[in-house]
This record gives sequence, C-alpha cells and structure tokens, in this order.
Amino acid sequence: MKKLSLLSNLAMVIGLTILVASCQKQQDAVTTTATTATDAAVIRTVSGEGYSGQITSSEADEMAKTFKTKAQSGSTEYVEFNIKDLQAYLASIQTKYKSSKVYVNFAVYDKTTAPDPSLDGRQTVYFSGNNLSGSNSGNPRSGFGVRVLMDYMNHGNIYP
Repeated sequence: MKKLSLLSNLAMVIGLTILVASCQKQQDAVTTTATTATDAAVIRTVSGEGYSGQITSSEADEMAKTFKTKAQSGSTEYVEFNIKDLQAYLASIQTKYKSSKVYVNFAVYDKTTAPDPSLDGRQTVYFSGNNLSGSNSGNPRSGFGVRVLMDYMNHGNIYP
C-alpha cells in the first residue's frame, strides 16, 4: 500500500511541475508580444515614421523657392509655433470636439486683428479642427471660410 501512495505522490508532483512550467511559458509569450509592439511603436514615433504627407528636403526647398518667386515682396514666408502649444491645442480639440483633423487656415491681419500695428496686411495662419461633436459635424466650414463652434489657434511668430 505504501508503494502505491509513493507512486501517486510522485505522479502528482510531476503533474504539478508540468502544469506550472506550461503556465509560465504562456505568460512569457504574452509579455514578450506586448513589449515588442510597444517598442516598435516607440521607435516609429521617435524616428518620425508613421505619418502621411512626408516630403523630402529637396521637395520642401523647391516649394519654398517657388513660393518666394511668386509671393509679393515682404510676404510672410513662414510662421513658427511652439510644439508644446500645438500639442496642447490638438489634444484640446480632440477631447472637446472629437476632431479627427486639423486645418491650417490662411489669413491676413487687419487693424483690429494684428497683434502689432506693423503686421497690418501681413499673411498668417490659424488652426481649426473638424467639430464631430456639434451640429456642423458633416460640414467643417460655414459661411465665408469660417468654422463654427470650434476653438482656434493663432499666434506663432511671423517671419518675412
């Protein structure tokens, strides 16, 4: 009788060892997969990959050169925005309005909108999104190029 219970105990220990080992392997597989996907996403974000519309340096130079030849003397060549401000704005319109897009709108300052009187008549840009949470969800523009029910962002530094 003692031999039978010793064999039963040995079989139970071997069975538990196999069970623990197989559970450990499954857990490792899940952890490795999640880590790999996260690492790939981080690498893609840091490297600048993963967005559409990327152009080469030579294409950007060519477009800027063409703009300068066609623009009036003293025209705004670019507007500089702080990345932190842009990130905060984008997060805000995504949360508040469920925006899935951001629009870069071209505009010209007048006497009432220019932050400095010397900028009267200068070109600028302002940002807006598509309001998916409001009544104009299917129509991002209303009237003469003006978006309704939206937060806007303007003022970067303007450079001639």
